[in-house]
Amino acid sequence: MTGTVSEYLDTVGAFADTIGGEPGRCARFVTRRPKGDGSPMTVILLDPLRPDTIPARALPLLNGPLVVTEDVHPSTLWDLGLTGATWAEHDDSDATLLTGDRRHPFTRARIDRGDDVITARPVAGDALLEAVALMDTLRRRGPWESTQTHPSLRRYLLEECYELLDAIDDGDRELLREELGDLLLQVLFHARIAADDPDRPFDIDDVARSFTEKVRGRTPGVLSGAHADLQTQINEWEERKAAEKARGSVLDGVATTAPALALTQKVLERLEAAGYPMERIDPAITSVTVQVGGDSVEEVTRQRVRDLMDHVREVESRARAEGATPRVREDWLAILDPVGEFQGPVGEEPDPIGEELDPIGEDLGTVGEELDPVGVESDAADE
Repeated sequence: MTGTVSEYLDTVGAFADTIGGEPGRCARFVTRRPKGDGSPMTVILLDPLRPDTIPARALPLLNGPLVVTEDVHPSTLWDLGLTGATWAEHDDSDATLLTGDRRHPFTRARIDRGDDVITARPVAGDALLEAVALMDTLRRRGPWESTQTHPSLRRYLLEECYELLDAIDDGDRELLREELGDLLLQVLFHARIAADDPDRPFDIDDVARSFTEKVRGRTPGVLSGAHADLQTQINEWEERKAAEKARGSVLDGVATTAPALALTQKVLERLEAAGYPMERIDPAITSVTVQVGGDSVEEVTRQRVRDLMDHVREVESRARAEGATPRVREDWLAILDPVGEFQGPVGEEPDPIGEELDPIGEDLGTVGEELDPVGVESDAADE
């Protein structure tokens, strides 16, 4: 059978229907070019994940006798300019084999015979393409995968994070690799679900680009070779991060669903970095007391931190109303003590004049400052 590319593509569709395959895929054919002398030939093994990548060393061989297996898509043949072809029922040992299937009988026979095999050089991350393709197939065909949502996968994401941490603590390299793969599954799964969103879809490529754009933007000195200093890199990262986020609050971006102790640490680190007067924070936040049969330590701690976060945001709101943005200790104190009074740690009630703060007789100045009666009266008036 001979003819133009268009005729060939029409024939491909008809032939695929007769063998139960997908239209646009073929069995095999041999280009109508002179054959060689019968000596061992070459196998051009395409990367199925990058079928359009033809190794440079293979290009001259495409001008000679050529056998193509059915996995090579017609669009690839079109791009190669293979406009005339004849079908072949059997492999031609005098022709070069073009295939993307290492397990194809023709490929295995050629490799066993000792034919030269030309393949594209592997690229780090090639296996990720296979993982993306697998996730896409499962999302479209899997009865379970096709029904999942971002919320329905929350528990699995959390479990995988904890299992990964266990693997790190155990020092088990094989388990670490496995758990990283399980965590990768969650990333691929959520990205694939996001691609189905009818209003604001994004896919795994968008996720990857968000990573590369962020890291490149925050580490220009390291990537350009301008410096290799740790502190400079940290400063560079934090400065650019702050510029990107343009946060309205020093607590913006803190994940409040994190475990209570991790949340506490994150909030305190943010406040310290922002110059917040740490002595104004309720000391109870930095300690945990476990009572058998008592309230949930997790919830008690989380609520204390949430109360602190609400208080800080209230202070920031007052500062903005006055056209200020507190970022150093003096700024915070100016808002916390508008008339110079000391209000005590967050979460403690102000001490009425002459009364004790608690049963053990500690007054409001628990951090070494004297109670200002004027400040207390002012506080009461505000309340």
